[in-house]
Amino acid sequence: DQRYNLNYKSVTWATSSIRSWLNGYGVSANEPQKDYSHKNFLNAAFSSEEKNAIKITNVINDNNISYGTAGGNTTSDKVFLLSESEVYHTDTAAKYGFTQNDYIYDEARRSRCSTYAHAMGILRYNSTSASNKKYNGNIKWWLRSPGSYSLDAAEVNDDGWVGRNGSRVDSSYGGVRPALHLNLSSSNLFSYAGT
Repeated sequence: DQRYNLNYKSVTWATSSIRSWLNGYGVSANEPQKDYSHKNFLNAAFSSEEKNAIKITNVINDNNISYGTAGGNTTSDKVFLLSESEVYHTDTAAKYGFTQNDYIYDEARRSRCSTYAHAMGILRYNSTSASNKKYNGNIKWWLRSPGSYSLDAAEVNDDGWVGRNGSRVDSSYGGVRPALHLNLSSSNLFSYAGT
């Protein structure tokens, strides 16, 4: 459970607090000017050896596909969120196992909520409707792409539908599905899992 940005301000991925939280950046790297250099996802989730195996990725921040909202500057990060074009609309999305259509309730885009994430505040989908019960326990999760306005960030909904309009950047119910690239040749910790 993490806000895309702590404040309700116009931000991009480059200036968002979620980027700093994921990577452990200091006050100058995010709009709220919060120091994440000590308490952050990267340090909490990985050992030193595992962190050394994570590649720095050149993260392209395209504009919103439907609305043209500015995506901001390219960044260099170890951990990032997926973008719209990585979860639908492109060959890259298809290569990652997602359908190219954002209007499909894509099973590959659905994310189950762990007990830990729920205890930390994330909302689980819960319906009594027979047709929607199959989505119970799923969460919404943030994309790094902007929504229809720079005060919003795109997301994937509980049912696997891409929310291109997005939600307010300071919404507190968004889940986080971090992405990263590993250098498999530098460590014996990981092995190639296939495609």
